[in-house]
Amino acid sequence: MGGPRAQLAALVALAACAAPASSSTADELQFVASAVRGGRIDEAMERVAALRLRDPRSVEVLEWSAWLGEATWRDDDALSAWRVVQANAPQPELRQRAAGRIGDLLFRLGRYAECPAVLRDGAVVEDGERRRAFAALTAWLPGQRTPEGPLLVEQALPPGAMPELVCSSMATSRPFAIDTGTSMTTLARSFAAELAVLGLQPAGRALDGVGRSMAIEAGVLPAFVLGGIGVGAVPVLVVDDTAMQLRDLHGGVDRVPRGVLGLDLLATCRLTLDPERGSVVLELPRSLPLDESVACVRVDGRCLVPLFVEDARMWFVLDTGASHSSLTEAGLLRLAGGAERATPSAHRVRTVGGAVVSVREVRDLVLRCSAVRFLGVDLPVVARADSGPFPVHGVLGVDLLRRCRMTLDRGRLRLQAVR
Repeated sequence: MGGPRAQLAALVALAACAAPASSSTADELQFVASAVRGGRIDEAMERVAALRLRDPRSVEVLEWSAWLGEATWRDDDALSAWRVVQANAPQPELRQRAAGRIGDLLFRLGRYAECPAVLRDGAVVEDGERRRAFAALTAWLPGQRTPEGPLLVEQALPPGAMPELVCSSMATSRPFAIDTGTSMTTLARSFAAELAVLGLQPAGRALDGVGRSMAIEAGVLPAFVLGGIGVGAVPVLVVDDTAMQLRDLHGGVDRVPRGVLGLDLLATCRLTLDPERGSVVLELPRSLPLDESVACVRVDGRCLVPLFVEDARMWFVLDTGASHSSLTEAGLLRLAGGAERATPSAHRVRTVGGAVVSVREVRDLVLRCSAVRFLGVDLPVVARADSGPFPVHGVLGVDLLRRCRMTLDRGRLRLQAVR
């Protein structure tokens, strides 16, 4: 879904022009845009916070404040800033853009009764079809998503490349792949028919794990139980069965995950994958200690994790649906020695969307993330879709995540070494 990426690109372009407020504000916004392009999210937040105190009526500053609020999981702050933009922006297109972002946020937060009007008001340009579809789906959704059930759910972590969780809809239980690299829970078309998904309608196009465009529909999955937590009717995306194909890592028979749990639902809980205990645990979110975890960034529906590759600080997509961790071209260039570090290879990297072959890799790297160090890691270089103004340097996949205990809670990630 291209909305946040397009909006960030617009903000970066706006910062490159003369801001109507003052030359000093324009200069500061150019610094903010540069910091975002460089992945220096803390610097950007500090500058924007100072600008809001100095120039509280600036629509451009408010837009950046809203974008940074979403990126750092502060949804209430983002909503507040977007609403001020919607109420005060002089241009109709800015008011429409703010309405669309408000609608997207409310929909993701499960506040469905508040969504329809702002989604329709913001149904413009490339996001129009998706937002109109989401507005229509609210007729099948509750006014507010309200989880019910036990405070803690634990299931066995199955062996294999991708973790799974058994979920149910209307008393039909099926395994769903746990895919933190997917922005929204997604079903194969045949699976959607089996589970009697309601209100299917075209919702534009989306990108798979390696950036390939595919047509999508949106619908409502009734009476959904996430592991053991009842979440009621939930919106889902529906794609062709072939778009969900996943091959076994060890050359065995093909297996197709017919449904994947995306970040939209996974981020509502504390998720722990524990290979030592052999379990998947879902709990109510309660945040992680700051000294034991790292702050992630949410951009364009993806959870980006800060890690060090050798001495270079990079942003990797946290992706339990990727068979192998990898570098992007941007990540390769961040390393000392750059492109000269890559050597020829033939490495197959699999995602929910299929498989791609990398012809280069960087060998024997040291990665650090949270409290874990990964030694002697070979990372293939995989070409991926343009990430927009915020950098994506690589993917942290299950080959490394299965070496540690992973906990994701309210935008913070903790990795702990296991024996």
